[in-house]
Amino acid sequence: MSDTASYVYAAGRAVGELSGIRGLRDAPLRVVRCGGLDAIVSSVDLQEFGEAPLREHLEDLGWLEEVARSHDRVVRAVWSATGAVAPFRLATICTTDDAVRIRLTTRYDELAAALDRVAGRSEWTVKAFRPLVSGTSAGAGTGTSTATSGTTYLMRRREQLDQQRQAAVDAQAVADDIHRRFAGAADACRRLPPQDRRLTGYDEPMILNGAYLVDDREGERFRSTVEAFALGLSDVRLTVDGPWPPYSFTSLESA
Repeated sequence: MSDTASYVYAAGRAVGELSGIRGLRDAPLRVVRCGGLDAIVSSVDLQEFGEAPLREHLEDLGWLEEVARSHDRVVRAVWSATGAVAPFRLATICTTDDAVRIRLTTRYDELAAALDRVAGRSEWTVKAFRPLVSGTSAGAGTGTSTATSGTTYLMRRREQLDQQRQAAVDAQAVADDIHRRFAGAADACRRLPPQDRRLTGYDEPMILNGAYLVDDREGERFRSTVEAFALGLSDVRLTVDGPWPPYSFTSLESA
């Protein structure tokens, strides 16, 4: 039995030589071809990526981050070289290259459709941040003093909760309006879960995490449109980033 397996990064078409890029653990990349589709793979050690050790590693955030960075580096290289790529789920392992070919065959229709959908297009992200309104920050108005009656405290607490609910409704309405505005300039769009403030680096909570599939000929116009719109906002911080590989529109979560 072999002590290595094939780690699958992504699928594409007519993938040429990937010079200057290595896979996980600095392993060389290779292309496994089948029926007009190409899978980009590298060999990994089963002592690290076998079923049992992989379950343990998936609980290790440091290990996950390292693998995710290497995975993304390969996906980006294929995307840059071919213009269309369908990333596989992180840590997709096949026993052999023949098993990779079987995977390409069984998922052919889905992979081909994904590659057709993103050909000549890239992903752009628009994120909106809005500060908490006065009186809705965590802990505001929850303290009591000896001079404050229980009834007064409950009234203040109810008022605070009403403010928080209204702030959430208002933020959702603002996010919906921004998303509709930019969805119209994209070929496809998705709303992703808002990110935690520890990840964004901003104090304001994120109210919109939007992904937009944009024709490469319109990419810079899309950026300019978002930036121009952001200048007219007084209480919302808007960021736009791209172009990226189209993860949100091609990733095969069950692949």
